[in-house]
Amino acid sequence: MKYFTICSLTTGCLLAVSSLIAAERKPQVKSLRPGVRISLVAEHPDLSTPTGIDVDEQGRIWVVATHTHFRPDDYVGPEHDEILVFTDRNGDGSTVQRQVFYNATDATMDLELGRDGWVYLAERDRILRIKDTDGDGKADIEENIATLKTEANYPHNGLEGMAWHPDGDLVFALGENYAKPWTLKGTDGTSINGAGRGGIFRCTADGKKLKRIASGFWNPFGVCVRADGEIFAAENDPGERPPCRVLHIVEGGDYGYERSYGAEAHHPFVSWNGELRGTLPMIHPSGEAPCGLLPLGRGLLVPSWSDHRIDFFPLTQKGATYESKPITLVKGGRYFRPSCIAKDPGAQGQKRIWYLSDWVDGRYQTHGYGRLWKLEVDLQQAPWVGNLDLEPPTQKAQLSADLRSGKVKHNRKELLRFAQDEDPFLAQSALISLSREASIWTPEDVTGWSAADRVQAVLALKLANASPQKWIKLLLSDKSVDVQFETLRWISDARLKTFLPEVEQKLSQSDLDYRRFEAAIATWNTLKGKPEAGIRNPTLLLAKVKDANSAPRIRAYALRLLPTQPRSAPKEGVQPVHSFPKELTLELLQQLLELRDEVLSLEVVRTLAANSIMSQKLLVKIAADPKQSVSLRAEAIAGLASVAEQNSAFLLKLAGDKERIVREEALRSLRSVQHTSEDVLALKMLASQHPESADLFQAALAPKSLTTGRPALTDTQAWLQAIEAVKDPADLESGRRIFHHARLASCSHCHRHGGRGNVVGPDLSSLGNRKDRMWVLRSILEPSREMAPEYQPRTIILNDGRTFTGIRLRSYVKETIRDANGQNRTFDRNDIEMMVESPTSFMPSGLVHRLTDRELKDLIAYLESNSHRKE
Repeated sequence: MKYFTICSLTTGCLLAVSSLIAAERKPQVKSLRPGVRISLVAEHPDLSTPTGIDVDEQGRIWVVATHTHFRPDDYVGPEHDEILVFTDRNGDGSTVQRQVFYNATDATMDLELGRDGWVYLAERDRILRIKDTDGDGKADIEENIATLKTEANYPHNGLEGMAWHPDGDLVFALGENYAKPWTLKGTDGTSINGAGRGGIFRCTADGKKLKRIASGFWNPFGVCVRADGEIFAAENDPGERPPCRVLHIVEGGDYGYERSYGAEAHHPFVSWNGELRGTLPMIHPSGEAPCGLLPLGRGLLVPSWSDHRIDFFPLTQKGATYESKPITLVKGGRYFRPSCIAKDPGAQGQKRIWYLSDWVDGRYQTHGYGRLWKLEVDLQQAPWVGNLDLEPPTQKAQLSADLRSGKVKHNRKELLRFAQDEDPFLAQSALISLSREASIWTPEDVTGWSAADRVQAVLALKLANASPQKWIKLLLSDKSVDVQFETLRWISDARLKTFLPEVEQKLSQSDLDYRRFEAAIATWNTLKGKPEAGIRNPTLLLAKVKDANSAPRIRAYALRLLPTQPRSAPKEGVQPVHSFPKELTLELLQQLLELRDEVLSLEVVRTLAANSIMSQKLLVKIAADPKQSVSLRAEAIAGLASVAEQNSAFLLKLAGDKERIVREEALRSLRSVQHTSEDVLALKMLASQHPESADLFQAALAPKSLTTGRPALTDTQAWLQAIEAVKDPADLESGRRIFHHARLASCSHCHRHGGRGNVVGPDLSSLGNRKDRMWVLRSILEPSREMAPEYQPRTIILNDGRTFTGIRLRSYVKETIRDANGQNRTFDRNDIEMMVESPTSFMPSGLVHRLTDRELKDLIAYLESNSHRKE
């Protein structure tokens, strides 16, 4: 690696970092693919914490050196950020001249060179351009292109990544501004308002004709535009919904994020990967904290700040968008933190060159370290690049573009069909087209449409900013539960406070399902001025639980939301338990049981099971009471599974119960207990009396027998034949208990279903919509085979040898992961010896070896049933 000599060094920069030694922060960079070479151009003390970067036609490298990003009180250096120009005077890399072009901006996030000598900069609260008019190598004029007004002042989530569109417009990004209202204004007076959602915008080179292209981002720090006008963005922050995203940006696109709805990993009106109707998914997860991206042929180069690497995303057309399987080109150590990237326009032919700024250290504060790298790709030696020529748009992509632009007209029937297409980009484009005609719709027309079409009508009316007074009450009383859900979402997103009485009435509706209950709670919180509460509001929920006038089902739903699992584990080795609000006492739960409503009682027992240590006496009482329903008794027994050892004698007694459901649930809980010889004899005797439960008696007596004589995990067809050969019909309630069972499947440790469980892995509530039993079974048998990259675990190995595995949430000077129990764990980077991306899913591949064929059949039937709509 060649270190260039720097001349023309400023005294101020030297003073700022005179104590820094390059060897203190070794980058440990290496190339991983043929044809790739990376070399160092410059480093501290010649530049500090660099962000934006670009290269001009003469090969000069322009880079932002930040001195104001969370500037420490004891930081010594320039008062403002520096715009630096590095020039290789000799053309051989032996001497590079450093020059300060400008030194007057703060929180400068990006730099883009424009025409006629203009240099465009993105500060937190404005896009400006500067220019040297007298030829002295320093900018002497400054013009604002776009200005941002907001009370938020966080230096990162403001105006950021910029790129030029082929038509000459400037495309740039805005972070979400901590849910504070903002106004963005162009030079011709055009204003755009927002709050809680980042966006992608465009304007002319002089700041006119400002418009919003897309919204629904947290922090789209990196933006690029291909030669064909296709726009891509890199989402820099994931919050509690990892991972960071690489996105295909289209006009009018909604990418699902809304900061004002709080930091919880689940909110009914927030999507991160196109989970909600009308929102668009990612192409693929990126590495952690990408700050820039650039095209290369049919793919994208994406540096990752926190994963210390540079990836290539080859883009493959998929309907109206793209998919990708990234390839890592360069990997470094913890002090290689590439941020922004720029192409050398003079490098053509078989040799391509890019330059990257490197933040070096994991601290967000300005710290004085920084590097500048040169990335070279020899296309003759890099087959991984693939074809350089861009493909023409697919039929669906062209149709989507035409629908968005309005160039081609389609009748309403066709548009409604397109809006329900499985391709979300086509569906969203059809909604945009539908919204243009929504003003002529009448309630009488829409009520005559099919339920599926009425759902699309709600989305289109919302996009069209249709009159709420004309539509909301009608749609909120629609027979379709999906229409009601989307209407609640409309009320919440648009902050339609006048409809609070209707939302409160919805919360009292006795036939409400859980999904609409969540939506109504979230909407109520929003209209009451607390959107960040999401589905949590202990005061409201407790009031609903205690309200004797509320329907038992509503009281049950409110109870489901009250106990919360702590976000961080109390200490290593301790199983996390749910915490109850002070007023949610055992006495209150006992009173609810005495109402003898089956739905409410089941929810009470499930609540008790969330903290079985505290409530095991009451669970035992319910399980032993023959006057209770068998379903309630079985639920109580399942709740005792995590404390089975303390209650083994009681469970053994229940293993002989005359009720099969009670008996078999007791046998499941006994499966993890070490049996005495007397227990073994008792179980064998009971087994002879109850041959219909022979498989569960055998599993309780010899759990290891479940691992022998069964098909290979890769033979999905054989497993399917085995469960289909089970004579007993599938039992959905049994499947539900197995899903949540603390000692058997333990699915709810990672997955949410019907509002219960954790959000480590994907929510499985709508898995039944897939209607593919082979796929569901294969996912259970081989969970790592088709693991979604956003759920790929990362193993942290500490210096003392301990290991922890989880889904990465955040990375800077500390690493935060969410483990398999849904707990957040944070580690100091100095305590970490190694971090490894695990190819193995959290879900154990041997899960089926904990279950009998009959239990596996019940579990799959439950997952396929969409029973959460009835819960």
